[in-house]
Amino acid sequence: MNDDANGRTGALLEHLGARFDLVLEAVTGFGGGIDSLREEIRGQFTEVGRQIRFLSEQIAVNRGQVASLRQDLSAELVRLGEELGKSRVELGERIGLSEQALRGGITATQTGVEDSKGRFAAELTKTAGRLKADLNGSAETVAKKLEAEMKKANKLIAALDKKFERFDDRITIQTRDQEERVRKIERRGRG
Repeated sequence: MNDDANGRTGALLEHLGARFDLVLEAVTGFGGGIDSLREEIRGQFTEVGRQIRFLSEQIAVNRGQVASLRQDLSAELVRLGEELGKSRVELGERIGLSEQALRGGITATQTGVEDSKGRFAAELTKTAGRLKADLNGSAETVAKKLEAEMKKANKLIAALDKKFERFDDRITIQTRDQEERVRKIERRGRG
């Protein structure tokens, strides 16, 4: 029986050795899978870092463009304010001159110049016509300038809006891509 027991023990040890080899092989393969998963995760983190850096740079560029646009709009608004101020001053001067002309006509009428009533009425009509023409001309000029400036501002705002839409689209696409990559990695880690 001793030989039988030794034979069985030997066979059992050989069988256990073969199983141990299989377990060792499986564990080694599992370790390699973990290493490759670790490398893939590192690669994904590196990619995420690059994308975050890219997005940060794009945000900085867009902030710079917005700041530039604000400066341009502020400068345009200041310029428009100056133009309106000049127009007001010119209009005030013209009204002052017209008032002086009217007073001169009244004074001439009061001093007894011949046909003072007719002359005064003619002078008053001329002055009123000039004043009306000057006011209309000034108003049209200011309106045209304002309209042109508003068109420029609207174009700038529309261009900025398009840039923000494109930037938002890019961020949305990159976010979706990154989420899909993370999901794939999680699935591989579970599987």
